[in-house]
Amino acid sequence: MVRRFAGLLSLFSFGLGMLFVLSTGGTRSVMGQPKPLVVPPAPQAPTLTTPVTFGMKQGASIELVLSGTNLSDPVAVMLSCPGKATIVPDAKEAKPDPAKVKVKFELPADVAVGLHTMRVVTKQGVSNFRPLIVDDLPGIEEVATNRTKDMAQDVLMPCSISARTDAEASDFFKVKVTAGLKLTFEVVARRIGSPLDPIIILHDGRTKRELIDQYADDTPGLQSDCRLTHTFKEAGEVLVEVRDTTYRGGVDFFYRLRIGEFPAAITAYPLAMQRGKDAKVGFAGPGADDIPAVAVKAAADPAIGAVHVTPKRSTGGSGWPLPVLLTEEPQSVEQEPNNTPDKANKLPVPGGISGRFLEKGDIDHFAIAGKKGQKLVITAQTYEVNSPCEVLVRVLDAKGAELSRSNPAAATRLEFTPPADGDFTIACEQLNYLFGPNEVYHLAVNPSAPDFEVSLVLDRCEAQAGGGTSVAIANVARLNGYAGPVELSIAGDPALSGTITLPTGQTQTFMPLLVKAGTKPGAYRFVVKASAKVDGKDVVRYANLTDYVKTSLGGMPNPPPDLLHDCAVAVIEKPAFTVKFTPEPASIEKGKAGKLNVDATREKEADADITLVPLFVPPNITPAVKPIPKGMTKAEVGITVAPPTAVGKAPIVIRATSKVGGKDYIVTPPPTILDVIEPKKLEPKKEEPKKDKK
Repeated sequence: MVRRFAGLLSLFSFGLGMLFVLSTGGTRSVMGQPKPLVVPPAPQAPTLTTPVTFGMKQGASIELVLSGTNLSDPVAVMLSCPGKATIVPDAKEAKPDPAKVKVKFELPADVAVGLHTMRVVTKQGVSNFRPLIVDDLPGIEEVATNRTKDMAQDVLMPCSISARTDAEASDFFKVKVTAGLKLTFEVVARRIGSPLDPIIILHDGRTKRELIDQYADDTPGLQSDCRLTHTFKEAGEVLVEVRDTTYRGGVDFFYRLRIGEFPAAITAYPLAMQRGKDAKVGFAGPGADDIPAVAVKAAADPAIGAVHVTPKRSTGGSGWPLPVLLTEEPQSVEQEPNNTPDKANKLPVPGGISGRFLEKGDIDHFAIAGKKGQKLVITAQTYEVNSPCEVLVRVLDAKGAELSRSNPAAATRLEFTPPADGDFTIACEQLNYLFGPNEVYHLAVNPSAPDFEVSLVLDRCEAQAGGGTSVAIANVARLNGYAGPVELSIAGDPALSGTITLPTGQTQTFMPLLVKAGTKPGAYRFVVKASAKVDGKDVVRYANLTDYVKTSLGGMPNPPPDLLHDCAVAVIEKPAFTVKFTPEPASIEKGKAGKLNVDATREKEADADITLVPLFVPPNITPAVKPIPKGMTKAEVGITVAPPTAVGKAPIVIRATSKVGGKDYIVTPPPTILDVIEPKKLEPKKEEPKKDKK
């Protein structure tokens, strides 16, 4: 209800804003945002369309056929988890099928349960990622005839069933149970990128009647997936029905049905750890009290946003893995009793704490020290860590008077500026007065400080050894008053490099990715590191792919944090053609024109016209682009630099497209850097001295 209200409020506010703009009659100017950068993958690069039903058991070996496009000449498969992936030639095929590739996967016994990723690498590029699901439950494939109760598929539990559902249909599975057996039935769909919004219904195997109250839909904390735990009083058979809530279905509506005696934890607890520290991490949710805590070593690498812990008992298999956030600030766990301000837990600033509303009327209090005029940012995180909890945050003074509170219709983020030096109390309570083992949250308090965030457009590219390409920076958002430059650099494999500085006021760019000469063909991981000097301190952030990953995983609301920064470049042996741009003159004056000399190299099969398309041009610079005619290797791009152009280094990215073997082929070189300078001042002509007449 709260989120629905928030959506309606946002829509109403948008309408008012538009009415205001229209009513001004054009008397006010509106500052437009830069157009979003749209950079599709190169058409010669491979693409995976493989459904996410693919998965395997820990310590197992399996051959899978991956489907997609441009899969000819595969050279490797990248895995995000420990293991080995080997391309298996198909002896039956006289000519390889570019839409399929067979791969043998071999995983160690200790590989983590959960969602991992795979990419196919060919001689032309690296594919998008697709999930590879790892489980410790025995795997079963769904049969196509299980669409009625009478034709329910017999399965032995424990198991993990790879399945998909059709439109206007349900899937049925039959399980034998014993008296006193406590089983958990779980559908993993949205959490692995499926559009399926699943429900589970249990039916008596003998009468075919629905078991009263044995129904699960949108289980709290599961991102609209469902989970049901039930203890059977009598031995017999039970039918498990799985379908979409609105009877949607199709080839993309895949899921995994897990059945067993595994733990049904909702979240980890504590919900966050300080980087580089050791901690014991337990679990929260129904029946989580008897799940052993896990010893965790938090990675010190600031590019890693979270670790995953897996709930597991001595028998019964593993539950689904759960994220633990990694932060720079010290972390602690709420200690009861703290229901009144005089018993408030001490919370350092900056710092974070994990809490829960376990009993009815539970109000948690935390004591902080504030300095006059220093703005504090107070954040309560729940949905980000799979908790269904909704939190109301209030700030109290020493006498208990309320000074500020969070807005229930917006995100739980509260800015508070202490009116004087002293101690203050943060009071947290469940917004809807709920309580129980699911109601956990993470509270963080940090001084407001200038900052920035960086986002990327695409997670993959290709380049020749000894050459390079360009990486698109979708947006650099400067926050809390920071307006300075941001330095962007390629971090990861030592064979890769590249750096560029985004000047003040600019929010988008392309940066170079260079590959060391002699680098072997294959795929290499990298991240984009962003650095700046803020108030005399070095601040480092890592560019994120949040929007891209959400889209790749079917609109998953909260994708795994470990997927949000990872990029890959395919180092290829020799492209079909290359282009190089050289500015002339080396420095171009504002208000004048110059040119880019274009040099193309062509392989024998790349003799067609080469079309040049500007991807990124700084403001006030205009290129005059013409194609490189068929068979030619030289061309020019006219450049006009308008007087308002900013002085300094100005990157230009021009993509080259041509037909190779009847197919489109694209090359994106590193940015060409123009050196824009002030106009040179002309010295006035000196008049020659007049000669005296004699």
